[in-house]
Amino acid sequence: MIYYYTALVISYALNDHTTKAFVWFDRERHCQEAMDKGLGDPIYEHLYELYGTDIMMTCEVTDQVSFVLKPKLRPEGE
Repeated sequence: MIYYYTALVISYALNDHTTKAFVWFDRERHCQEAMDKGLGDPIYEHLYELYGTDIMMTCEVTDQVSFVLKPKLRPEGE
């Protein structure tokens, strides 16, 4: 199994410019867990109150490998 670096991205408009904030994880599952637990909600809600409804939070998987899980070979004769 191959894992890829994944960013939790909060995108919002600031003075008509799209701005992004990133939190990096070494597995997509970790990013999704952070979103499911609502860990980004306080900053998301604060930005929503300040800058309006043009805001989005997503997990974006990169093409950069963070970890490769290789099964061990079974010893011969077993």
